[in-house]
Amino acid sequence: MIGLLAFFVVPLAVLRSVQALAGILWFPPSWLAILLLPGTLAAALASLLPSGIEKNPRPRLRSAHIVFGVLTSVLLGSGLYWGAPVLNEAYLRAKQQSNRAALANLPEVAPDAPYGKLFFQKGMNLTAEFPAPYDSEGARAMLEVLPQYDVNAVALVPYGFAVRGQPHVHLNADATSWENDDGITQLARLAHARGMKVMLKPGIWVRGGFAGDLEFSSPQDRATWFAEYRTFLEHYARLATRIHADILCVGGELTKLTPYSDEWRKLIVRARELYPGPLVYAANFGDEFETLTFWDALDYIGLQEYYPLPDNLSIESVLRKVEVVQRNFQRPVIFTEAGFTSSEHANRAPWADPRGGKIALDQQARCYEALLNTFYRRPWFQGVYWWAVRTNGEGGPENGSFTPWGKPAMQVLRYWYRDEGR
Repeated sequence: MIGLLAFFVVPLAVLRSVQALAGILWFPPSWLAILLLPGTLAAALASLLPSGIEKNPRPRLRSAHIVFGVLTSVLLGSGLYWGAPVLNEAYLRAKQQSNRAALANLPEVAPDAPYGKLFFQKGMNLTAEFPAPYDSEGARAMLEVLPQYDVNAVALVPYGFAVRGQPHVHLNADATSWENDDGITQLARLAHARGMKVMLKPGIWVRGGFAGDLEFSSPQDRATWFAEYRTFLEHYARLATRIHADILCVGGELTKLTPYSDEWRKLIVRARELYPGPLVYAANFGDEFETLTFWDALDYIGLQEYYPLPDNLSIESVLRKVEVVQRNFQRPVIFTEAGFTSSEHANRAPWADPRGGKIALDQQARCYEALLNTFYRRPWFQGVYWWAVRTNGEGGPENGSFTPWGKPAMQVLRYWYRDEGR
């Protein structure tokens, strides 16, 4: 058995470990044992079976065998470590060329095309989901279908990364990212060619928490975070200009950092230096939305609309909250996100995703109807981006998540977008 392990399982272990160190594997290193378990069991079983050579003794493990196994492992690992980046780069380059060729006949937006400072947004968030990143045929196919529902605006949502408790913001825009810049550029070009506006809405994905968990009591840590976030925002402001995004979201749901209004005003000034179009911030429902003080520096008031609703789905209390903010700052309102899962009692905690709960497609549709019926015709209301359609086409009647795709909620959305005159 030791010989079998040395010849076959150990090289695979080294190979997998080098892949993980090189950043090639997407699964965590803890899966290594699971991956190697079948090989180990096979070696154990094989060692118990008759050798099939009755007259000769079973061959013994010699030092040469071990040396051979180790050398094989080293050669495989070395080849992967130095060869994989080259192959990976060639693959990404070929993929990029193929994607650009697929869009070659689409018109480009003129660099000097004017920006509409105010437009009604019949929107949808389009999120990148495995196995269809933004720079994929699957993502483009999903985008192509949205105009059938009279969607006239799409939010593209790239993520940077942070770790809870650490004052750092990590840009994640290279070619290996699901929401890489090239993919965003391609989708924006396709959306514009199909008559849709584009919101670029970068967000922060926090390991070990949520964006709203980011909080820094130390002035030095806070200064570090805002400096790094400025670099992050500058990247996407420049990208928004290159792709002629119709609106740029400067941040979202950073509930414990937005009280530092002076810092945000500086960020907004910087964004305007790099991007000439309209700006919005995506405030979390509740205290952040209701107490934010820099709405006057932006072009839109943005709400992540997940206020809980009573079981009769009355939205009057939500309407009053939104009206107060709108009246105080005299800015049009958009829902940068709104959503409900297709699950029982989705109205009670719209922000929650109750995996495994009872699926209730009609409840999601009723919540969509209630929200649109209350806000759609308000003169200061300028649209909503529902959360969310996914690039991999996930959805359907057996899916209880937020996506309305393949569910009655999409028909509600189409009715309002098509027939209600805005």
